[in-house]
Amino acid sequence: MPKIKDSKPAHILVRGTNWVGDAVMTLPALRALAEACPDSRLTVLTRSWAADIYRGQPGVEAILADDHRGVLGRSGLLGLARKLKALHFDLAVLFQNAFGAALTSALARIPQRWGYARDGRSFLLTRAVELQPADRLAHESFYYLELLERLGFPAPFSQPRLILSPEAVREADKIWREAGPGDWSAPLLLAPGAAFGSAKRWPVRNFAAAAEIILKTQPSGTVILGSRGEIPVAGELAKLLPGPVLNLAGRTSLAISMAVMARGKLLLTNDSGLMHLGGALNVPLVAVFGPTNPRATAPLGRSRIIRSRAACAPCLKRECPLERQVCFDQVTPELAARAALDILAPPAGRRGSPAVFLDRDGTINRDVSFLAHPDQFELLPGAARGIAALVRHGFKAVVVTNQSGLARGLFTREDLRQIHARMTSLLAQEGARLAGLYLCPHHPEGTVLSLARECDCRKPESALYEQAARELSIDLSRSIWVGDRQRDLQAAAKFGGRSILVLTGYGLEEARGSLEFQPTLVAPDLRRAAEWIVS
Repeated sequence: MPKIKDSKPAHILVRGTNWVGDAVMTLPALRALAEACPDSRLTVLTRSWAADIYRGQPGVEAILADDHRGVLGRSGLLGLARKLKALHFDLAVLFQNAFGAALTSALARIPQRWGYARDGRSFLLTRAVELQPADRLAHESFYYLELLERLGFPAPFSQPRLILSPEAVREADKIWREAGPGDWSAPLLLAPGAAFGSAKRWPVRNFAAAAEIILKTQPSGTVILGSRGEIPVAGELAKLLPGPVLNLAGRTSLAISMAVMARGKLLLTNDSGLMHLGGALNVPLVAVFGPTNPRATAPLGRSRIIRSRAACAPCLKRECPLERQVCFDQVTPELAARAALDILAPPAGRRGSPAVFLDRDGTINRDVSFLAHPDQFELLPGAARGIAALVRHGFKAVVVTNQSGLARGLFTREDLRQIHARMTSLLAQEGARLAGLYLCPHHPEGTVLSLARECDCRKPESALYEQAARELSIDLSRSIWVGDRQRDLQAAAKFGGRSILVLTGYGLEEARGSLEFQPTLVAPDLRRAAEWIVS
C-alpha cells in the first residue's frame, strides 16, 4: 500500500461519479480500496441521486451529497470545501474526472489528493496518474481499477454488487402486495427510457412486441421502470402490453427500484442506468445499444447485447440528426426476444465443461512477426497469472492459433514444438497449464504446397474449436473466447459463447477502429480478462 506520511490514512474521501451507471462501474474499485485499507474509514462524495449505489458498500462509513450550486454560499463549491475540511480527511481518491473534484479537495486542504492527470487538474493533485492508451478503450470498470493499481493498491476485479436497504425491501414488498392479480413472483422488467437522450431509446412498439413474445413462453406479470422524466414513454408502453402490467415509472426512489428489480426474472432495457443496476443485482438482461458504444459501458452481469449495425453507429449523439433514425432498423423485437429466451431457458442437451479459448500472439506472449525461435518467446505481464486463475476455477485453458508461417516456409513444425515447449515451461513456473493447443498451419498464399490452401480451421473459422470440444469434452455454449483480434472472437457468436477483446498485441488498433464484431467485454489484458471470467 502507498505510504502517506509514513502512516496509513485514517479517513479517506472517495469522490464517486455523478451518474447511476458510472457509479455502478466504480464499485469494483471501491471494494478493492476498502479491502486494501481495512482500518480506514471511507466517505463517498457523490450526487444525491447516485447515493443509493454506494450505500452499504464494504468499508463505506458515510455518504455525502455534492449538489453544490455555484461557488459562493453554503450551497456553493466553497461551502462544500469548508464542510469537507471540517471532517479532516487524510486522503482524497478521485474517481470523478472533473477539474472541480480536484479543486474542491484542494480547497478543503486534504493533504493527499490522488487521481488521473486530466482536465487540466494535475497541479491540484499530489499524485497525478498519467493516462495510458488502453484506459479510454477498455471497459470503464477497469479504468478505476487501473487508477488504484498505479497508485500502489492491489485492485483485482470483482463483480459489482448492490446492497438493498431493509426499508427499500419492505416498500417493495408492499408494492407486490398491492399490485393486484397476476404472477409477481418473478416479473419481466422493462426499462424503455434513457437519460442520455431520445436517440438511445429503442422504439416503444419494439419493447411491446418483444415482451409479448417472451411472455408467451415465460408468462408472468410485467413491470415498467423509469424516472419521472420517463413517465410519458412508460405510459405509452403500458398501453401496448398484455396484462397484468405494473407501471412504476416515476413512482419509486432509486433504492426501491433496486429492491423491485431484484425480484425480476429478466430485464429488457436500453443502454441506461437501470441496465447497470440490473447487472449489479445479478438480474439476467438483454440490452439494446443504438448510438452508444458498449465497448466501455456494457453490463457486467449475465447479459446479451444487441447492437445497432447502422453504418453511422455509434455516433454518440443525444438526438438523431437524420430525418429518420436508422440505429434500430436491424434490432428487431424477434432478435431481442430470442436473446431473452436463450438466457431464461438455455437449449437442452449441453454437455461438457466450459473452456477459455486463448489466442497466442498478442494475448499470451508479445507479438513478434512470425515468431520462429523459442528465444523470441516472451510472456506478456500477468498472462500466466491469468491462466493459472482460470484453471483454479475449473476452466479448461485452450490455445487456438493461426500459424501461417508454416505454410509460408518461415519456420518448421520442430521450431513450433520448441516454442510451445518454452511457453508451457514458462506458464508452469506460475502454476498455469494448458488443457490443449490447436494450430492452423494453412494459408492460401503459402509456398509450401501441401499447406497452401483455404481451410475451415484458420480463424475465424471454427473447425479447431469443434475438434477441441470433441477431444476435451468442452461445452462451447458456456465457453469464452479471448484474443487481441476480432477474428479470434467471432466463433463465440456461432456457439452462443462470450468473448473478450484484450488491448495487448493488435487489440488497441482493433478497438480504435470500427468493431464489426462486438465482444462481450474489452479488457486491458489477459490478467484482467481472467479476473472478470472467474468473478
